[in-house]
Amino acid sequence: MMTTNKLTKIFASGSLAIGVLAGSVLTATSASAAMLSWADWTSGQALIEGDKKVTYVSHNGSGFEAGDDVALTEMGGHHYFTYDALTQGSTNANMSSGSFTYTIEVIGSNKDIVGVDLDSDVSSNYGTVTETFAEIPNTLVSVNGSPVPPSGFIPITPKKLLTVTNTLAANPNEGLFQLQNSFHQTVPEPGTILGLLAVGGLGLVSRFKKQK
Repeated sequence: MMTTNKLTKIFASGSLAIGVLAGSVLTATSASAAMLSWADWTSGQALIEGDKKVTYVSHNGSGFEAGDDVALTEMGGHHYFTYDALTQGSTNANMSSGSFTYTIEVIGSNKDIVGVDLDSDVSSNYGTVTETFAEIPNTLVSVNGSPVPPSGFIPITPKKLLTVTNTLAANPNEGLFQLQNSFHQTVPEPGTILGLLAVGGLGLVSRFKKQK
């Protein structure tokens, strides 16, 4: 069964696709990404894309599988970290509570991180995904797949490094398919916003095809 939030994301997929086209036409903004399996990332390989580097710190919980994916995507100078539990190498949702911690740092530039947001793709009565930071007091809580904030991002004190912890609190027999942490540098131009909204949502919307 899908939540209202999931149905909203599905209906939004058409407009998101339009956003991709409009963004590419108006601004020629391109996206690039680095991707690793969970096994490779937790063994010490870092995700590096543009001027940002994401490094694994620790995790607990039994729901993380070696074939899960993590990715760092850059678009318009903004970066999106994704944990994906539904992949070719791992076809099961993460059905367990747990947590994982990583750092995201600025490398080779003066572009501080000035904003954050959180989104998750989960089954209908999943529970919560919480994002916390060692360097700032902000706490973001996604309830049953809700985006935090509902639109845009939450401004933070500019940082060159953040230590991020995602905590999964799952109800019995519910699962997480994907979560996304976003890191923003500046407020983009209107045309770029269309592209950013598209890349931020299409990855999550695509997961509905795999849900029961």
